[in-house]
Amino acid sequence: MVVAGSGCSESFLDLEDTGSISQSNFPSSLNHIDLMLVSVYGVQHERGFMGYWWHGYSVFCLDHTIDMQWRNDDAWIGISTGMARLGDNKISFQWRDIQKGIYYANSTLEAIERYRVTAPPGEAKALDNKAGEAYFMRGFYLWHLQVLYSQPQLNGMGVPIIRAVPKDLQSMSVPRASTGEAYQAMIEDFKRAEVLLDGQEDNHRATRWSAKAALARTYLFAGKTDSAKLYLEDCIQNSGKTLVSFDHYKNMFNGDTKFEYNSESFYEVGNRLNPELPNNNGSTQQNTGSGASQLYTPFYINPGDGERKAMGYSNQFMHDRNLFRFGYHDAPPLTVTEQVGGTWKLQDDYVAQQMERREQAGRQADGPDPRLYVCALQPFFDSVKVAGQYYRVAQAEFGKWYTLDPATGLDPDDFYGWPLRKNQYLEGKLEEARNIAGANYYFIRLADIYLMYAEVLKSSNPSLALEYINKVHRRAYNYDPNTASPVDYASLTARTKAAADDHLANDPLLYERWAEFFGEAKWWEDVRRLNLGQQEANYYKTVAAGRKITWRDEHYAMPIPPLEFETNTNPGMKQNPGY
Repeated sequence: MVVAGSGCSESFLDLEDTGSISQSNFPSSLNHIDLMLVSVYGVQHERGFMGYWWHGYSVFCLDHTIDMQWRNDDAWIGISTGMARLGDNKISFQWRDIQKGIYYANSTLEAIERYRVTAPPGEAKALDNKAGEAYFMRGFYLWHLQVLYSQPQLNGMGVPIIRAVPKDLQSMSVPRASTGEAYQAMIEDFKRAEVLLDGQEDNHRATRWSAKAALARTYLFAGKTDSAKLYLEDCIQNSGKTLVSFDHYKNMFNGDTKFEYNSESFYEVGNRLNPELPNNNGSTQQNTGSGASQLYTPFYINPGDGERKAMGYSNQFMHDRNLFRFGYHDAPPLTVTEQVGGTWKLQDDYVAQQMERREQAGRQADGPDPRLYVCALQPFFDSVKVAGQYYRVAQAEFGKWYTLDPATGLDPDDFYGWPLRKNQYLEGKLEEARNIAGANYYFIRLADIYLMYAEVLKSSNPSLALEYINKVHRRAYNYDPNTASPVDYASLTARTKAAADDHLANDPLLYERWAEFFGEAKWWEDVRRLNLGQQEANYYKTVAAGRKITWRDEHYAMPIPPLEFETNTNPGMKQNPGY
């Protein structure tokens, strides 16, 4: 059927779909800008970033926070042993999703500038704040991209710097900047954020002090210690931040909102449980939390049959050598068992010793650093909740709690198998929360500021440097951080809790950086920056039931995914050596 309309106006062709989004109608309000900004923050929860991949698939393997209970994936184990593989998705998806965060930040910044043209004058300050948040987050994402894929030396190959939304394929083809240039790009973003975030006081989002703390850290990593010192002093003297008590500290890593966004946090990735998600594995869909701990959930003992049960995938547990670094040297549990009346039990004197260790944590000369019990769960003594009931934590392996299958390749005479505690969901199996945990991840805390300050002062003012190291140390031992204590280090080369064969044995500054942030995915940053890879490999020796760690400097930078080179044809976009 043909309809003739020669006598009608052609204005009916000038239609606008008011239900669709285009540059002509979006953004048209401050709410639209905030919607875009929420997406920028949301990338933190992406599966390829802190929503799942970042910790157990990459950083915890690289810095030996963990050892592997699952020993049937050679590529995954290779990330720990120095043999990461090109194209392995466990070290590829981070590139994709972190770049997504940079793209969203660029999109938001461009949208803000478009909206400024028509925005009411009264919204100028709010727009500045939102631009500041976007700049901060762009620097935040670039930081993490650098941590995994850049060479650590400042003149080495860094990561691409993308400052605008690509308009065509050619504009997507960008070279790698040097590592130093990438740090400078972060500095520029954080400095813009510092200015624009004035007046933004909601600590659930980036604030001016988030930017100042990030500047302090970035200047330090970029080798610009004078600038780092200025920002560190500003954060210490003017931010109003204080170290929380030890009781607060030990409870602030497991999702209890009473202890998060606290007085020492400069910025944290806010995670929230999503029990309402329709998919039982919530980490595979958009969410507001993180499924990262699914890979290293604890084991518990079923009292009915004595079997060790996994609370999730439970593929990983704390590397046993970390116990010795914390100063724990007591007998492995399976060497102190006995059978009484047909029932297996731990020997009474061992139980009494361990209970005293825990009650007197930090007060025994031969006892461990109290942070051990913050960072890890002790088998047989800590408890976890499953379906509303509490059960004793088990060593991270399957089978009866009092034995060890020889097929595991583990030796019961030296196996400890403590699960990680930080960032764990302890109120049930993770599947009870749709495999999404609500523990926040701290990007920068005041303890970090103190230890960085000590680092920049150690040559020029060693006594003041020592005082700031001791502030962190005192809090860990439940003393007033600002008053001399019996546990103070006497010098910058004093003995630490680390074992005698450990390169941290007489380095309080580095030991405190390791112990204070253990389980927070920070140590790899220092290993790269300070070129500690070989020393760490020498210390940890093996993973996955005896597989040797072989260090090679190429392993400081993970391989860039091959897909990047299919679309990015710039000759300056080069693969990291060794892959």
